[in-house]
Amino acid sequence: MTDSDSLLGVELDSGEILLKFVQTAAETDGALHVQQARYVPHSAPPPYHRHPQQDERFIILEGELQFLLGGQERRVRAGEAIDVPKGTFHRAHNPGDVPALVTWETRPALRSAEFFFDMHRAAAGRARPGLADAAAILMEYRDEFELAKPPPLVQRIVFGCLAPFGQRAVGAHRKR
Repeated sequence: MTDSDSLLGVELDSGEILLKFVQTAAETDGALHVQQARYVPHSAPPPYHRHPQQDERFIILEGELQFLLGGQERRVRAGEAIDVPKGTFHRAHNPGDVPALVTWETRPALRSAEFFFDMHRAAAGRARPGLADAAAILMEYRDEFELAKPPPLVQRIVFGCLAPFGQRAVGAHRKR
């Protein structure tokens, strides 16, 4: 059994977004990761980021999401979809008064499930993980996720220095 096998059907609730893994790399031979996401009304946006090697597609089933995509604002409503090409900086949140239900696809899957699981576990009920844990996870999953700021070279230096103090956060999906 691979790490991804054990994550199929997992639900992660941050208080802002409830994620449920519908398909992981194991079921799609690495081609696709699919999760269903339920955003609470007026959810906080995540950090502005990009996926260096992955394309994303968000299909809005209920409610709406507000995207900042490549510096441009765009509101996407139920019945609509939006594609986020690899390498494009973006973030999304629910600006509405009702929950938003979204099918969220990532191609190729890479280690998306493991990334979300490790970030969730490291946050331990907080909005975000502590700095050392986040640094360790962001170093480990740099193919899946990269922050817009600070610049990539600065991230590698700073996160590289902090990562050893947060190593317990990496691989949390294997310790559940």
